[in-house]
Amino acid sequence: MNKSTFHISKMDCSSEEQLIKMKLDGFDNIQYLGFDLPNRKLAVYHSGEVLKIQQAIQELQLGDRLESTIEEDAPLSEKVSLERKVLWWVLGINFGFFVFEMVFGWLSNSMGLIADSLDMLADSFVYALSLMVVGAVAARKKQIAGVSGYIQLGLALTGFLEVIRRFLGYGDIPVF
Repeated sequence: MNKSTFHISKMDCSSEEQLIKMKLDGFDNIQYLGFDLPNRKLAVYHSGEVLKIQQAIQELQLGDRLESTIEEDAPLSEKVSLERKVLWWVLGINFGFFVFEMVFGWLSNSMGLIADSLDMLADSFVYALSLMVVGAVAARKKQIAGVSGYIQLGLALTGFLEVIRRFLGYGDIPVF
């Protein structure tokens, strides 16, 4: 991982910070952006060359200057650490409920419990994927959000197909 530090003379408030974030949004090789507004510094943690990143920042015409590029791991802030801890807890709770509802839904032949367990599984997948992007840039978060949407869609279709299968008579009718 590389850390490229830029001095950006016209970056003095959150509007310029947002401009830079939007400009660098499509870069898959950027892991983390660290803004120091009072000192007008931007630390870009990335893999590969800095040239395209530097060109994108120059297009904003904010008076940028590349100060250095060194090898360094991206920082893990307290906020990111807390977010990960919370996500692990929520993931564990959701996955536990998935297992519980799936087992008892299967044993009682209850499509309602099975469908709800699949919803818990979808939530678990979303939390697991969220763990991968805590503290990442927006482009990475968008990619994972797309994957998460497809997973939820797949699980919803699975539940819907099971309802159709039972409606057509290819399953045991539950004893009420």
